Amino acid sequence: MAAYDDLNGKRIATISVISIVVTAVTVLAVQVVYFALADLVDTKKIQDSSYTRSNQVLSRQADEVDTYGVDPDTGNIRVPVGDVMKKMASEAEKRQNEDQARLAVPTQPLS
Repeated sequence: MAAYDDLNGKRIATISVISIVVTAVTVLAVQVVYFALADLVDTKKIQDSSYTRSNQVLSRQADEVDTYGVDPDTGNIRVPVGDVMKKMASEAEKRQNEDQARLAVPTQPLS
């Protein structure tokens, strides 16, 4: 016979399980919201960022590569890369034509 001060074990267990499930779902929902907002903030930062210093350095380097000049520290002469590449390509083509001409010399048959 149950007295009025006995605890209902089934009800306590049921409420405990439900509380654990609700807490776990809440924690997971908060994580999802946090990571979604963090991704949104990162995306916004990337969109709004500007690389002015590095862009200035790159444009200076591109100007140095595309112009004639002399390096005052070493005395080296600067030549545009495009001009050097064209000259190297023409020399390679000339060498290749000479090699083909040398190989194309007909040999006289032995009679």
